[in-house]
Amino acid sequence: MYVISIDIIILLCYNIIYIILIRGVYLKAISIQNPWAHMMLCGEKTIEARSWKTEYRGDLLICSSAYPKIENTIPGHALMVVELIDCVPFEKKHLEAACLTEIPDTPCYAWLLNNFRCIYPFKVKGRLKFFNIEDKQIKYYDVETEDEADKWCRDYIVPLLYKKRGKKC
Repeated sequence: MYVISIDIIILLCYNIIYIILIRGVYLKAISIQNPWAHMMLCGEKTIEARSWKTEYRGDLLICSSAYPKIENTIPGHALMVVELIDCVPFEKKHLEAACLTEIPDTPCYAWLLNNFRCIYPFKVKGRLKFFNIEDKQIKYYDVETEDEADKWCRDYIVPLLYKKRGKKC
């Protein structure tokens, strides 16, 4: 039988309080280049092809990379929260949902995404692999009707779309 001393219990409680109150609660994030991030935002892309496997499952903040800047996409912003439900070897059956026309040259993994949720976009400096963003930065936008989705898009997405300079409308 194991006996846990009160000192260990206090230390564990202190660490939990420190993580929650002082460091804050974080959400895993990942940077995705445009146009792929924009395709996720539009609901066209539900599988992300990555060269590396992850054991992580759960909520994931999708951030668009600052570069390349592609017209009518949003560079350098957190765009939405999705749920990463599985990570499996990439197969031909994943092509359409990954918005690809052919299997990548190097072996890769299909990250299966679900439960897409709108947020108020905010600037973010992307990084390689996973990185953490404080939960308090993420503000969800509840979209229940098509009219609410249109308003969210008009008010929060359209103003952030990249337009090339010097181009006349």
